[in-house]
Amino acid sequence: MRADPSSEPQDRTQNPLREIVTNSADETLEVSKEIGERLKGGEVFLLKGDLGAGKTVFAKGLAAGLGIAPAEVTSPSFTLINVYQGRLRLCHIDLYRLDAGLHEELGMNEILEEKEAVVVIEWAERWAFVPEKATHVELMWLSENQRKITIG
Repeated sequence: MRADPSSEPQDRTQNPLREIVTNSADETLEVSKEIGERLKGGEVFLLKGDLGAGKTVFAKGLAAGLGIAPAEVTSPSFTLINVYQGRLRLCHIDLYRLDAGLHEELGMNEILEEKEAVVVIEWAERWAFVPEKATHVELMWLSENQRKITIG
């Protein structure tokens, strides 16, 4: 994996963009695991990317960084929300199958208020609301194994 320093804007001091290229799902998981190890609670990750781009792999890495076995983490495509307990609670949400405007029925506002939780939302672009201090993560296919992860 390699970071592309030329892609980091000069004037984004609050939330600088970071681009990382990974060459396998394992590398993608390792990148997000390192992020997960530094989390303190209250963080929200908005994941964007095509089907198969690695959103759930990224969520598995965050879970690993929180002390949750990555094998336990599955895509919540049909359940919409999966909750796991590690050193912090991980709320893994998938909005792919959710009709517009129904996020309130899921209790999203209450989930976002949990200070001892990390919230990961796949297909976040389907939600009109963007939480304050959310971290945007876009995963893009570069090749069958390579992904570009933009975090900012």
